[in-house]
Amino acid sequence: MTKLISSRSLFALFAVLGASAAACSGGATEAVDQASQALSDDGQTAVDANEQSSGALADAAFEAATADPAAAVEAMLAAAPPAVDGKCRSRAKDPSDPHTVIVTLTDCTGRFGKHRVSGTEIVHFTKGVEGVLHADFHSEGLTFDGRPANHTASADVTFANGARQVSWTGAFDTATAGGLAVTHTSTLTIEVDPATHCRTRDGSAVTTVGDRRIHSTITSLTVCRAADGDATCPIGTVTHTNEVSGKTVTVAFDGSAEATITTPKGATIERPLTCRE
Repeated sequence: MTKLISSRSLFALFAVLGASAAACSGGATEAVDQASQALSDDGQTAVDANEQSSGALADAAFEAATADPAAAVEAMLAAAPPAVDGKCRSRAKDPSDPHTVIVTLTDCTGRFGKHRVSGTEIVHFTKGVEGVLHADFHSEGLTFDGRPANHTASADVTFANGARQVSWTGAFDTATAGGLAVTHTSTLTIEVDPATHCRTRDGSAVTTVGDRRIHSTITSLTVCRAADGDATCPIGTVTHTNEVSGKTVTVAFDGSAEATITTPKGATIERPLTCRE
């Protein structure tokens, strides 16, 4: 059975955004100013929220090869557990609804131990029109690093030539360690290729951190899974823009273990990634 490629490792890579060191471009040095640093930090918050919404909390919801809700439930239940969070995550069929899966997370930390997530995620499958599988997600009692969180999402999955296309809309709300409210919404198209074990996502997201509002654009961001289960280094770009200042930080990936960050002033920073070339 084909595994949906996990995005957990991908979004952990975005820690490169949090760098406050100098940036090098053409031999010149540009100190990262406070506004740029704040944008980098907000960008990190945005991708963490996006990973929780469309990655970790989506779990194995798109394992099915057909639009049949009952088959989708069985495929999700039978899917191999995540390599890292397998022992802290359990799945069970809702005893009152054969088309619903209850996912229970108990202090799950993800591949790099960046965050701790507990609570319950409810996934309900229905059959859409013309061979579309629809999935609705909502959380109950969710905590993110010990702070209350809330997740809702919906997805429509179409099947063609063995591949899957997922139309995703999601929302994830929580707070920073400093007490700032975080709200995140995303609209994504996710192409899943079971033959190559690759997933490509395109779309946009809006994240507010306190009174700051960040627009993120995700372009052809592709991650594959090697035969041993490790995620490969990504290809594609993610751009974060502060709505008020207009400042933009872009992170470009070329499939190597290094990302190129372009600062608002056009300087570039090369940062190593934790991934497999």
